[in-house]
Amino acid sequence: MVIWTSEILTSLINTVAQSLLIPVLIVLVVIIIWTLVEIGIIVAEYSKRAKITDEQLDAIVTNVSHAENTDQVEYIIRSSNLNKEYVDVLLKVLGGHRFTDNTREAYSRKVIDSQEFVMGRTLRRTDIISRIGSGCGLLGTLIPLGPGLASLGSGDIATLSAQLIIAFNTTTVGLAASLVAYVMGKIRRSWYDEDMSNVYVIAEAIAEKEL
Repeated sequence: MVIWTSEILTSLINTVAQSLLIPVLIVLVVIIIWTLVEIGIIVAEYSKRAKITDEQLDAIVTNVSHAENTDQVEYIIRSSNLNKEYVDVLLKVLGGHRFTDNTREAYSRKVIDSQEFVMGRTLRRTDIISRIGSGCGLLGTLIPLGPGLASLGSGDIATLSAQLIIAFNTTTVGLAASLVAYVMGKIRRSWYDEDMSNVYVIAEAIAEKEL
């Protein structure tokens, strides 16, 4: 009875494991396409990204501190080298001057948090690729080894070779996509950390300005 139950469970697990191979291969194809799309997106980001030097940041903060009204501050922000999304954030922070002090602080924090949420959503895309790519690569390696080893026991070298090719290819594709996504994530994080650091400094200068 125990042996019979064990055989049924083993057969069931084997069936489930083998049935996962096609979905894993499909996911890996999607991951490849997704990775290529993300490469194009990050190249486009780099081409339009404006880097603010310390001297430029110092000039923006100084000009904001010396501004006499909101129109001048708005002009300083719009004429800066900041990317459009950060200009929009700072203009919203500037618009918070119509509120009381406590409300203005909460509103400014909410505006900046919303921008950070957008960045986090972008970073999550590469994080997902990195995790799913490596996981599916591992699954694609292990699943074909079962029938491959079984064919080795029966002397079927052709089947063993075919299964090993699938195992090695899925490993290569999964790890390659995972590594590329990891690098893209690191690059983006460094960009966003630097950009948001500049936004925080300028937003603080705007908040402290009595207009």
